[in-house]
Amino acid sequence: MPKFFNTIQIKMTSAQKQNLYRAYSDNIDQDLIMGPKMSYMSFINQPNLEVMVDMKCLDCQFALRVNFALYAEYMKLEKSPFPLDTCPHCRKLQFVPLDIYNKLIDSI
Repeated sequence: MPKFFNTIQIKMTSAQKQNLYRAYSDNIDQDLIMGPKMSYMSFINQPNLEVMVDMKCLDCQFALRVNFALYAEYMKLEKSPFPLDTCPHCRKLQFVPLDIYNKLIDSI
């Protein structure tokens, strides 16, 4: 598990897993994330599927709890200590885990 930020373990319903897979498939189809596309069974059996992370934008302060599974894969590939994403609200590359947000804001 991550060292520099906290995650939240949840229990997902079948409908939530299906919705998450649908969003994942859409992202693959739109070339927002690299393929090849996993099967539904492979997707729901991946590690960290039921782990969430609270993210917050350093620019607009938009906050959202998101699934950690894709971030975990990205962090492993990039050897990154925490995820960095585009904010779904302002579209700036400023979306970080809440714990990282708080550390950066407190240091200003």
